[in-house]
Amino acid sequence: MESLNSKMEYYSSLARKIELNIEENNLEQAREKLEEYSSVINNSAKYCYKAILLFQANDVEGAIQELKAGAIEHPFNFNIYYNLGFMYNAIQEVEQSLNSFFYAIKYGFTDENKELALSALENVIKENPKANVTHEKMNEMKKVLDQEDARVYPIDKNRESLIRKPQHVGTEHEYMVNMYKILNIADVDLNTRMFFKSELIKGKKSRNLRKYQTKGPVVIPISKLKISTNIEIKVNGKKFDFSRDKLRINQFHYIRITEPGEIEISSDSEIFIGDIIELEPQVKPEKLVLKIFIDGLSYQFLEKNGLKEMMPHTHKFFKKGFMAKNCYTVSEWTLPSKSSINTGVYATKHKILQPEHLFTFKESHKLLAEYFQEQGYYCTNISPNWRTTPTLGYNKGFNRMIYQNFLGGMDSKEIVMETIEHLMSFNKTNNFLAISLLDLHNVPDEIENHLFSQVNTDIKNRLYKNKIGTTSVQTKFDESKVAKYAEEIRRVDGILSVLYNYILKNYGEDEFVVTLHSDHGQTFLEEGFNLLSDNRLKVPFMMRGKNVPTIESEELIQTVDILPTILKSCGLESIQEIDGRIPKAFGENEEREFTFSQIIHPNQTYKVRINEGDISYYFETKHLVLADLSINLEGYQSRLVENQTEIDITQQNSDKKKKYDEYVFQQVKDMLRWSK
Repeated sequence: MESLNSKMEYYSSLARKIELNIEENNLEQAREKLEEYSSVINNSAKYCYKAILLFQANDVEGAIQELKAGAIEHPFNFNIYYNLGFMYNAIQEVEQSLNSFFYAIKYGFTDENKELALSALENVIKENPKANVTHEKMNEMKKVLDQEDARVYPIDKNRESLIRKPQHVGTEHEYMVNMYKILNIADVDLNTRMFFKSELIKGKKSRNLRKYQTKGPVVIPISKLKISTNIEIKVNGKKFDFSRDKLRINQFHYIRITEPGEIEISSDSEIFIGDIIELEPQVKPEKLVLKIFIDGLSYQFLEKNGLKEMMPHTHKFFKKGFMAKNCYTVSEWTLPSKSSINTGVYATKHKILQPEHLFTFKESHKLLAEYFQEQGYYCTNISPNWRTTPTLGYNKGFNRMIYQNFLGGMDSKEIVMETIEHLMSFNKTNNFLAISLLDLHNVPDEIENHLFSQVNTDIKNRLYKNKIGTTSVQTKFDESKVAKYAEEIRRVDGILSVLYNYILKNYGEDEFVVTLHSDHGQTFLEEGFNLLSDNRLKVPFMMRGKNVPTIESEELIQTVDILPTILKSCGLESIQEIDGRIPKAFGENEEREFTFSQIIHPNQTYKVRINEGDISYYFETKHLVLADLSINLEGYQSRLVENQTEIDITQQNSDKKKKYDEYVFQQVKDMLRWSK
C-alpha cells in the first residue's frame, strides 16, 4: 500500500505542474494533468484550475458555472470568489462581479487577500463608469461583510427580524416565524431576541381565496401580517368573520374545524396559512417518534458513576429497549456533530463547520425530519439550541418549530411541558418530535440558574478552580464542575420522568419509538486535556419502542448511525448515500470494525481518533486548519495505542497504520491545501 506521504507528495507535485503549465500556456498538458488530479482530488484548487482552463478556451459561462459549483463545496474559499469576480467582469456582469469581490473580501481572512479583493473591486467600478450600480445596490452588497451567523435567529444574517416575514416563498420549504406565548410584544431585535419565544410554521403566504376539502376534523394555523387585516372563513358555506380585533398579530392562531367538507379562507390583505393539520388521520404503526437530545452528556461519565444512580428514570425507561455502551460521536462539538446526526454523513461532507460564518445544508443532504414529513407525520422541533436554528437549514422537514435561545431561559422544564402539551393537543395525529435539552451547558459556561442544582451542590463546589475555556469545549478539569455536572444530570433526568410517564400512560409499547442521544461529552471530567478521550467522544444512544430490541449492546456505533437506525425501527430506509449504518442488533449482518471521530475547527490542528475497541489510531496535523476549512497534511503524525495501557504499538502494526492513514486521506482529500 502506498504511504500517505508519497501520495501527498505526488498530488501536490501534480498541482504545481498544473499551475506551471497554465502559467506557460501549455493548456493541453494542464488539462491532461487536471483530469488525473480531479479523478482523486476535488479541493478548491481543482475548481479554480478548471475555471481558468475554460476561460482560456473562451468558455466564460462554463468557467462561472464551475466556480459556482466550487462555492457550494468550498463556501469560504477566497480564490473561488476572487476568480468569480474576475469572470463576471469579463462578461460585463458588473453587479455579479462586485458581489463576488465582496465575498472575496469577507473570506480573504488575511490582510493581503482582503486588499487584493478590494483593489479588484475598485478596478471594476473604474472600468465600468456607465454601469447602473445604484448607491442602494452597493450598500446591499456591502452587507455581506457584516453578516451574522445562525446564532442570532430569529434575526437574519443582515440583523433584521424574521418575525412575520415569510421565507423561501414559493418553494416547498416556505415558512413564517411569529412570536409565541407573549401578549404585548410584536417583534424582536438583535438585543431582545433571547428573551422571547418564537414559533415557526410551514405553509404559504396568501391573499387570494384558498379552498380546502376535508374528510374529518382539522386545524389550520393562521397568522396576520398586518394589524388591520380582516379574515373570512367559510365552512360549507357558513361564514365566520375574524375582524382585525379578533386575532392578535403577534401569534399563530390554530383554527379548529370539526365539520368535514369545504373550507374557504379569504382576507383583505396578505396572511400566512400554515399547512392543514389532520386531527384524525390514518394512524401509523409508530404513532409517536420522539428524539430526545441532551447536549454534552458523556456516557463515559454515566458508566463510571452508574447510569441507574445518575439517571434512574432514564435507566428504568430504556432498560426495556436498546442501550449502546460504545457509541462514539463523529465530531467533538455541537455544530458539526448535530449536523452529522441529522444527515447521517461526516462533517467533511456536510461542511457545517465554520463557527463564525453561515453555511446551510445542501439540498442533496436530506434531514431526518424530512423522511417522516414525507410519510405524513406532523413534525415538530422544540429547542433552545442556537447551533441548530432554521437559518442553518434545520427548518427542512419540520411543520412547527418552537425556539428560544437557551441563554434566554428556555430550559428542560419548559421544553418537556411544551412537548406534552403538543402531544395532548394532537393526540390522534402521527407525530415526529425532536426536542433539545441544553441544561448541561450550565456547567462549562459557569451559569447558576437552576434551583435543584444549587440546593444540591455543596459550598465547597460552588467556587470553580479552573476558569472557563475560550469556549465550553476548551474547559479544563475541575472537581467542582464535575460535582455540579452530576447534579444537572440528575435534574434533567427528574424532569424527563414526567415525559416518560406521559408516554407510557398514553401510548402502547408498539405505538412509539423514543430515542435519547447526545452530541459529545466533556473535557472537564478528567485530568489532562484531550479532545479525543472517551469522556469527550463517548455518548449515550438509547431507544425503546416498536421494532427496538431489548439489549445492552457492546458493538461499536457512531452517531451517524442514529439516523438509519431510527428509520429502520420505523420501517423506512435512507434514500441517500450516507456514512451511517444500522447496528447488528437491529439487523445488520456485521458490526462496525471501528469508529471514526475527527476535529475540524479553524485555528486548531486537524485531529482524528479511530477506535477499534481494544486499540485506537490517532492522527494530528502539524499545521492549523485555516478559516476556509482547508487542511494541510504535511508533517502530520499518526500512531496506534492500546486503549487500556496507552502503550504505543505503532511499530508492530505498520500495515494497520498505513490502512488508517489512507482512510484519513480519503476523508479529507477534498479539503486539502498544499501550502502552509
